[in-house]
Amino acid sequence: MEFKPRHPQPFTLEVAAQLSVPEITGEIARLQNSLKHLYSTQTELEPFTSGPEKDPDFTAAYEENKGTIASQEERITMLRFALERKGASAVSNPHYTLPDSATPPASSAPASRPAAANASLPPDDNPDLDESNGLYL
Repeated sequence: MEFKPRHPQPFTLEVAAQLSVPEITGEIARLQNSLKHLYSTQTELEPFTSGPEKDPDFTAAYEENKGTIASQEERITMLRFALERKGASAVSNPHYTLPDSATPPASSAPASRPAAANASLPPDDNPDLDESNGLYL
């Protein structure tokens, strides 16, 4: 499948596919964090882009951020395609999806005890170990 970006990107899909999986996933994480902050900024700027409190500088920043958001979202998609080419993850895998700007991030509190916390339990008491006493992922 050929990927044609709509926004200027600092690299091509072919170049991204040459990166290591940790480099690709690290860049995706960096972009996701950047987008989280951009979405937050957009929420703060929006009241000043129209109505009686309209500010031309805030409006310009808001519009510039829209372009940056679109470019970074597209870059994440491109990196997901690069991961798929490497056989590391399917593009349809929700793990590397774009953050939803309409909903606040979920609580960072874990739903259950993480596997690392169970690692110090004796083998018979540790639900994360398989029969060979290896860590079950």
